[in-house]
Amino acid sequence: MFAFIKGNLINLYENLAIIENNGIGYEIAISSNTFTEIANKKEVLLYTYLQVKEDGFTLYGFNSLDEKKMFLNLLTVSGVGCKVALAVLSGMSLTDLAVSIANENISLLSRVKGIGKKTAERIILELKEKVAKETAKISGGEVLTFKGSAEDAYSALIALGLTRSECLTAVKQALENGANSTEEIITFSLKNIR
Repeated sequence: MFAFIKGNLINLYENLAIIENNGIGYEIAISSNTFTEIANKKEVLLYTYLQVKEDGFTLYGFNSLDEKKMFLNLLTVSGVGCKVALAVLSGMSLTDLAVSIANENISLLSRVKGIGKKTAERIILELKEKVAKETAKISGGEVLTFKGSAEDAYSALIALGLTRSECLTAVKQALENGANSTEEIITFSLKNIR
C-alpha cells in the first residue's frame, strides 16, 4: 500500500520512528540498523511494509531497499513473523546477516536476541539459495562457504570484533596456507591481519 514515506523525523526511539508528512504523523517500527542510519537526520525516507492483522495495522520502515528485501525474505520463512524478522535485522548488519545465511553460520545467527538454533536453521535452510545470489553482489562477486573449524574460527573472529571483510579474508588466507583446526585458523588470522 505504501512504498515509502518521506518526511520530517519528529521523534526517534530505539525501535520506532515518528515521521510527519503533510500534517500526518506516521508511527513506523524500525530496526536498530535503520535507527543508526537516520539518528542525526531531520528529513528521512523510509521504505515501508504494512502489516494488517485483526487487532490493527503496523507500519515497518527500512533505510534501504536491500533491508526491506531481506525483511520480506525473512517473512517467507516458516515461523518467522514481522517482530522476529525485525529482531534479526536489529541483531547484525545486513551484510553480516546475508553472509551468515550464505555460509550456513548457525551459531552466529542464533546469537541474535530471540532467535534460537531451530529458527536459525530454518532461516538458513529456506533462504540460503535466495540470499547467496544477493551476497555475491554484496561481497564483490565471491561467496565463501565455511564449514566445521573454518566456520567456528570465523565466528570467533567476529566475536573478537573484526569486521566481516577482515574475517572472510583472514580465514580464506589461513585455509590457503594449510591451517586446519579452529585454533590454527584463528592464530594465523590474528598474526596476519592488516
